[in-house]
Amino acid sequence: MKFTLIFLASMLSFLSVAQLTERELQEVRVRDSLRNNAEKVQALRRSAILELQGEDVGQLMQKFAGVSIRSYGGLGGLKTISVRSLGSNHSSIVVDGFTLVNNQTGQINLGQLQTESLEGLQLIAGAQKNYLVPTSAQVSGSSLLIETFEASFSEHQHQVRFSSKIGSFGQFDNYLSYKYGRNRAYFSVFGKYRLANGTYPYSFRNGSTVYAGERLNNFYQDAMGGANLGFKTKKGGIFQLAYRKELVDQELPGAVILYTQNGFQTLKTLNDRVQVSYLRHLNRWSVRAFSAYSAMSMVYTDSSYLNSAGFLQSDYSNSIGQLGLNARFRLKERLYVFAGIEEQLSMLVSTVAGIDHTKRAHSFGVIGFSYYNSNFTLTSQLSGQVVLEQNGSKNRTPLYKMNPFVQLESKEIGKKVRGQLTLFYRNSFRMPSFSELYYNSIGNANLKPEQADQISLGKTLTIRNSKSQFVNRANVYYNQVRDKIVAIPTKNLFVWSMQNVGKVAILGFEESAEWCYTLSQNWSTCVVLNYTFQHVSDITERDSPTYQHQIAYVPKHSGNVDLTVKRKNTGLRISNFASSLRYSLNENIPANQVDGYWLTDVAVFTKLPIRNHDIRLQFTLKNTFNSSYAIVRYYVMPGRSFLISLNYALK
Repeated sequence: MKFTLIFLASMLSFLSVAQLTERELQEVRVRDSLRNNAEKVQALRRSAILELQGEDVGQLMQKFAGVSIRSYGGLGGLKTISVRSLGSNHSSIVVDGFTLVNNQTGQINLGQLQTESLEGLQLIAGAQKNYLVPTSAQVSGSSLLIETFEASFSEHQHQVRFSSKIGSFGQFDNYLSYKYGRNRAYFSVFGKYRLANGTYPYSFRNGSTVYAGERLNNFYQDAMGGANLGFKTKKGGIFQLAYRKELVDQELPGAVILYTQNGFQTLKTLNDRVQVSYLRHLNRWSVRAFSAYSAMSMVYTDSSYLNSAGFLQSDYSNSIGQLGLNARFRLKERLYVFAGIEEQLSMLVSTVAGIDHTKRAHSFGVIGFSYYNSNFTLTSQLSGQVVLEQNGSKNRTPLYKMNPFVQLESKEIGKKVRGQLTLFYRNSFRMPSFSELYYNSIGNANLKPEQADQISLGKTLTIRNSKSQFVNRANVYYNQVRDKIVAIPTKNLFVWSMQNVGKVAILGFEESAEWCYTLSQNWSTCVVLNYTFQHVSDITERDSPTYQHQIAYVPKHSGNVDLTVKRKNTGLRISNFASSLRYSLNENIPANQVDGYWLTDVAVFTKLPIRNHDIRLQFTLKNTFNSSYAIVRYYVMPGRSFLISLNYALK
C-alpha cells in the first residue's frame, strides 16, 4: 500500500493546474479568512459559537465531521481531538497564527481553551490556503485554526466583550475584554476566571449491575489574562505582540471503578507565554517572521500514595522556544512558490525518576508551489524534519524525515449551483512525547515515532437562491498508520499505559450539510447535519487476537443533528450528538465494550441590540434526557445540567 500511495502522489505531481480567485491572489493574511473559506472546509463562526455555548473548544469540536473527542470529565476535564483517527498529536492547534506546543504530554488540552473570545474555528485536513502559518502546522496531519477577538485589527475605537455564566455543579464563569483601536494600531487586555466544584451524580451499567454514586474529587478553577498589541508601519509591515498567563488548580477524579470519596490527586499548572510576529507584503513577496516562548510549571500530588514519605509529589518545569520564518513569492502570474522554516527547542526538568533534564530540538522545513489555471489548482510541497533529543546523559538516535504532500482541486463550476472536487495525499509523522517515553509510571522508552499516510477525495456542493442556502461537503479517505501510539488510562487521567500498534488501517467517510431558509422577514431556520464513519483496524499480524479489530475508543459511527429556529433576535436551538459503541482495548470482546450514547441539548436565546450595544441572554439545558454515558470507560460524564449565560458587546 505504501508504494501505491507514493506512486499515486508522484503521478499527481505531473498534473498541471489550479484556480484561485483574484482576491486570493492579492491578499495574504496571517490567519485564514473563515468567511471566504467556510464553504470548502468545516468552520464555526461567532454566531454559532454563541448558540452552542460550549464551555471550551473541545465541546465545540464535536460539531465537526471526522473528529472524535476524548473527554475525561465535565468542566476543565482533559479533552483532546482525533481527526480522521490519527490521534491528537497529528493535529496542530494554531491560535492567532501561533502553534501551541507541549512536548511534555504531546497534547493540547482543549478543555482549557476559552470560547468567549472566539471569532471562529476552522479545521483543515488538506492544503493550507495561508502559507504564512508556522511550518509545523503546514506539515502536520491536520490543523485547527483559531481566531480571537483580542488579536485583530478593528475599525472601531473602543470595543468591549463581557460574558458571565452560572450553571450546575457550582459552575461560575466570568470574562472581560477591552480593545482600543485607532487608525493603524490596536491594544487589548482581557481576563477570565472560572470555578466549579464538579460534584455531580452518576450511574453506569457494568454487565447486569447498575452502579450509582456522586462524582467527587472534581474541583476545578482557572484564571487567565493577557494583553495584545498590534500596529501597521508606514511601509506596510504589521507588528503584533501578545502575552498570556494561565493558572489552573484542579482535582483529578479517577476511574469510578477505583473511586473513593476523598480528594487524593491534584494538579496545579502555571503557564506564561509571550509571542511576537512581523508580517510584510511587497510587490511579489509576502514574508512573516515570528517567535514565541512559553514557560510552564506543573505539580502533581497524590496524598494517598504509599511510600516512606506518605505522599507523592511530582514537579515539572517545561520551557519551549519557537522561532520561524515563512515566505510566499509570486514567480509568474499563475505560479506561487512558498517556503518556511521553524525551530522548536523544548526542555523539561522534573523530579520524576526517568526524566532527567530532557531536551529536544525539532527543526521543520518546507518548500512548495501552488499553480493554477482556469480548470485546476495544483498544490505540492516537500517538508523535512530533524529531531535531536537528549535525556540526561543519554542521546537518542537522531531522526530525519521527509514528508511529501500534493493536492489537486478542480475548478469551482456553476453559479447558483456550484461544485468542486479535491484530491490529496499527505505523509506525516509525530514524535512520542516526553511522558510517553520516560515517565516511570507511563513511559516506554522503546516507543517508535508514529507515521501516517493519508489519501482523501472530497467534494463540495453549494446551492443558493434568494431565500435559502445549502452547503454539502463529503469526503472519503484511507489512512495507514505505522507504529501507532495508543494511550490507555489506568489509575486516573494522569497515569496511562503506552504502546505501539504495528500497523493500523483507517477507512473513513464523512458528510456534513447545512441548510438555511428564510421563511419571512421575521422568521428563519437552519439545519446542520454531520455524519462520520471510521473503520480503524489493527492489521499488524494475522495471528494476533486483535487482527482487524477496531482500535480502542474509536466509534465506527458518530454524528450530530442541530436545528435552529429564529424569530427576529429570539431563537431556539436543539443540538443532538450520537456515538456508537466503542471498545476500551484493542481486543473487541464484550468485556471491553463501551456503550454508545445520544445527547440532546436545548437552548433558548434572545439578543437585545441597542445602538452600539449587543446584549445576549441564553438558557441551555444540557443532556436534556439525562443520559448516563462515558466517553472513556469508567470516566462517567455529567447528566442533565443547566447553563445561564449573559453576553455583552460594545461594537
